[in-house]
Formats: sequence, C-alpha cells, structure tokens
Amino acid sequence: MSIDFNEAPEQRSFDLIPDGTLCNVHMTIRPGNAGDGGWLKRSKNGESEGLDCEFVVVDGKYAKRKFWTLFTLGGVTPGQQEAGGYSLGKLRAMIESVRGIRPDDDSQEAREKRKISSFGELDGLRFPVIVGIEKGKDGYKDKNTLVEVITPDKKSWVKVEQIKQTTAPTAAIASQAVPTSTGGRPAWAS
Repeated sequence: MSIDFNEAPEQRSFDLIPDGTLCNVHMTIRPGNAGDGGWLKRSKNGESEGLDCEFVVVDGKYAKRKFWTLFTLGGVTPGQQEAGGYSLGKLRAMIESVRGIRPDDDSQEAREKRKISSFGELDGLRFPVIVGIEKGKDGYKDKNTLVEVITPDKKSWVKVEQIKQTTAPTAAIASQAVPTSTGGRPAWAS
C-alpha cells in the first residue's frame, strides 16, 4: 500500500501577524465563571477579574489567525485598577466601532448606545483593529496583541458585518459560577 502526499498542501507557517497590521476581527469571550453572569475570569490568586478574549481575523491575508487578550477590569492593587481603566477604554472603543459612535459624540443618543446590560453582549462582536506584537517575557515567545480598536472617527474605520449569535451561554455560565467567600475571593483561595 502506498500513501501519496504529492497533492497534500505545504505546511503553513504560523509567524506572527506583522506589527501595525489593520484587520477585522471576531471577538469571543472565554467565560471564567466569575463576576456578572459568569463572563469574567478570576486571577489565580483571586485578586483581580477580567474578560478573557479570543480574537480571530475574519478576512484578508491573515484570515483565521488568532490572538488572545485578557482585559483586567478590577483588582486590589493600584496596577490592576489602572489596567481596569485601560481595559474599559478598549471595551468602549469596541462598542463605538460596532455601533458607529464617534468617541467625541457626547449626545444622549450616543451615551445610550454605549450602555450594555451584560458583558455577554460583547461576545461575538466584529470590528476593525490594529494588531501589534508584545515582546515575550519569562521564557515565553513574542505574541500578537490588540493595539487599537478602530472607531468611526478614523479614516480607516469600516462598519464590519455582525454575525447573529445562535446561543445564549449566560444561563449555563451563571449556573457554574465559582462560589466566593465573604472576602470577595473564591472559597478555594482563602
């Protein structure tokens, strides 16, 4: 018996997406069973929580390539609190990009459009971004990261078609929420 690999495709390279690349991404939240509706992920030491997000490039040369970002939303240290402000700014930009709101629009209509009822509303959004490269540390290799969300005030902004969600994972996630002790840390971290 012979197995013919002549028609098999050549192996793909998984080099990083070049720094400064503009592309459209699909964001998926990887629920961590903490916080509002179970959407947040708690740090190993229990001192911070954030949104664990996967980004998949949806078109162009780098279609189907992935990178990940953890948006810290709160914590006990000044650094975690500062990161929370930075993360909220990125999440705001995502909403503005998807909903076509200019960041400088302070009208009542724009203010209402920036409100969400749950972090679950961010799951599955598609928007344009600039991808960067974060230098590796502690033995880890360099990795791609989200540098900037492109908002309607930028010339490079385009409205990206949204894909309707077919499932509502919130109920399943909430039922698996990690119990916490009275100190706000999970019982297992006490």
